[in-house]
Amino acid sequence: MLEYRFEHTEPLTWRVILAVRADAKQRKEQIWVGTELEVERALRGKEDAACLALTQPLGVFWCEVGQTPAERWNKAFAALCRALAARRAAERKKQEENAAAILSQLAEEPAANAAAWYAAIQIWEMYLRCCRGRDRQKAMVAFRQFAELMILPFGEYTSEMLQWRREKPVTLVWNDRADAKLEVWYPQGKIPFECAVTDGSLRPALIYYRQRILDAGLLMRQCSHCGKIFFAGDARSTLCGERCRKASKKAARQDFEERNKGLDCEQAYAREYMFWYNRISKLKKNSAPPEQIGRAKAALKQFSSEALKQKQLVKQGDMTDAKFVAWMLGQEKMILAICGKV
Repeated sequence: MLEYRFEHTEPLTWRVILAVRADAKQRKEQIWVGTELEVERALRGKEDAACLALTQPLGVFWCEVGQTPAERWNKAFAALCRALAARRAAERKKQEENAAAILSQLAEEPAANAAAWYAAIQIWEMYLRCCRGRDRQKAMVAFRQFAELMILPFGEYTSEMLQWRREKPVTLVWNDRADAKLEVWYPQGKIPFECAVTDGSLRPALIYYRQRILDAGLLMRQCSHCGKIFFAGDARSTLCGERCRKASKKAARQDFEERNKGLDCEQAYAREYMFWYNRISKLKKNSAPPEQIGRAKAALKQFSSEALKQKQLVKQGDMTDAKFVAWMLGQEKMILAICGKV
């Protein structure tokens, strides 16, 4: 966890940077925030409490920028502007404390936010440098221009998130030369991967990040179970991971059992038969291989034949409706193994 205090002290000697690695193959991203020296150590696998190092699902970095409220950034920015203009130490300290509280919350709530940490530190460090200037007016202008550029992406990318979520191309935000600097650190020594590095605006890093994802042919999706955003190679993907797949399957079974309470064996069988039939229909709709469709149909025929025998036992009083339903649920793994995620 990054250790940084928003206090009135001397500015850092080393430049503050953000490094990002988008690993489309593993669906993971790595983010580092700290001074250049600290980040270089972290990239080589050396732990440093002064550097934020995160490994998280691909897409978190992009979405955190779009979901961080721009209004709170503006409040922190305004408080620091008032601190620069303050003529009394008590007033300056009060405004600094207000800004520090807001910046800390933005960076840490609800969890460590790499983009927010980076922007917050950069804004605070610029404020500290401006406090050392003799010309108060020039210092305020320089701080305002820098902070506005740093805050801009947090209010600018929200609409693009929604467009990408609907699988429409993301329109690149125009940025001029002053806002287009980005370093690429290529693999070297003990660092076997490429990463993008910025010490200014976040926008070039976001554009680089977006391009890596599009080059990999990935699409932004929203998990139908937990609601989280994730990237997938198939527009039909609706679940973000194995945990949600298991939870969704469990919820479906519970729903099935709940809906079948009090139903006789014929009604229960009719519903389960449709479960199998619908999966085969999706295979046909998605142009699955004929061999796969044939195996699915054969499995349904086998299931139906055995179900007739089980129903007869229920009608004879040798099996309860609940056991019959439990048996049918246990057979679902056969059709799911053939059809996969359809």
